[in-house]
Formats: sequence, C-alpha cells, structure tokens
Amino acid sequence: MMPNPAIDRVVGAGWPALVFALIAGNAPAAELAASLDWSGRVSLTLPVAGVLEQVNVQAGQTVKKDELLAALNPTLYKAGVVEARADLDRLTQEEADATRDLDRVKELYARTVSSTTELDAAKLRHARAQAGLAAAQARVEKARRLLAESELRAPFDAIILARHGEPGLVITIPCQPAAVVSIARADEWLARAPVDAAQATNLRLGEEAGVQIAGQTVKGRIRALTAQPEGRVLLEVALPRAAGTWAGQAASIRLP
Repeated sequence: MMPNPAIDRVVGAGWPALVFALIAGNAPAAELAASLDWSGRVSLTLPVAGVLEQVNVQAGQTVKKDELLAALNPTLYKAGVVEARADLDRLTQEEADATRDLDRVKELYARTVSSTTELDAAKLRHARAQAGLAAAQARVEKARRLLAESELRAPFDAIILARHGEPGLVITIPCQPAAVVSIARADEWLARAPVDAAQATNLRLGEEAGVQIAGQTVKGRIRALTAQPEGRVLLEVALPRAAGTWAGQAASIRLP
C-alpha cells in the first residue's frame, strides 16, 4: 500500500483531525457493511369490491408488467358496462333528435313562422340532451374503469414474494382491503447500510456508488437517505439484480 502523506499528517495531529479529514474527503472512500433487500416491495390489493375468482401466480414466480395476477368475478362489472352503454345509445338518439328539432325551429324562426318562445324551448331541450349525453358518456367510462380494476395486473416486471389471497376471498373497500399478493422489482436490488449523519452530508441522491457482492463490484446509484434514530442515516443504493444473489445477502458499499 502506497503511503499517503496527507493521512500521515492528520494521524499525527490526533483523532479530532482525522475525523475532520474523513468528513472533508481527504481520506479514502469508506466501506460500509450492507445487505441486499427487495426494491419496490409492495402488497397489492384490488381497488373495487367483489369475490376473488382467480389467483394466477405463486411465490417465487417472475411476471412481466401488465401480466394478470388475480381477478374478481366480473359479472356485475360487465353488466354495469352493458347498462351504461345502453343508456348512452338512448341518450345519443335523444340528442340527435333535439338537434334536428332545434335546427327546424331556427329555420322557422328565421322565416318569422316560429316564435321566440318556441326557439328558447328548443334550445333548452337541446342543452338538456347534450348534458344528458355527456353524463352517459362519463358513466360508460366509469363502468369500463371499474371492470378494468376488477383485474389485478403487475405494475412492473416483478417477482412474487407472497400469495395472500385465494379464490373465494371477499374484497371489501369500506374497510382495509385484504392484500392479494406481495411483489418486488425483478430487475433491481437495494443495498442498505446505516451511516453517520456526518458521512451522509457528503452524499447526494443519484450519485454513483460501488456495491461489492461475493467479491464482485457492481455500480449502483444512491436512491434514498432516510433519517434514523440517534443521528444515523439509512443509505439505500439501487443496483441491477444479478443471478446468484438473494435478499439478505451480505454486501459492502463504497462511498463516493
């Protein structure tokens, strides 16, 4: 190891000077004991009520973004779409009829055959028909959205950590809805390590940091710096997930 005159001078000056040198960045980058953890870990449920009809995944399975994980019985939601669509069709015809009537009254009014009262009544009917049509279109979109939300799909490429729900489970919205599956990102780890607040002041989100796992160094970026009790900070470095690594595996983070 090559001698470092700057460090030798600081050590000779005593520990206070050494601490100051570490904070000021005059010493080599620190190595922090860390461990790997899941990135993007979240428990998923369904935002609408119903009876769980299918769960298509098992713990340990890898899924792609938008892959169907689970679904409620869709009968009521499909019926809602049909009902809203029928209402939309009816109001579309009413709006078309009101438009034709308004055009006719306008023509008669221009020829002084129709009165102002009749014209105002035709305009009012047309405005009401347009409002009813707009409301019907909104109901169709809402019914379609509810049908879509009766299916639980992966929000990103993920690994299934746990399967909580089984067919027959009742999902209720007014109270805390039951979790169906827990997932985490399939392509990313978080290396976590506690650091002193003094060290954390020199770190920046998005800054590159090396993570050593099983003798190999992987480049990552600082994802979060979370305050902890007793003046500590939890450092999280996001890095690509490689084969042969696992949650809880020991690692070390080299600070930039």
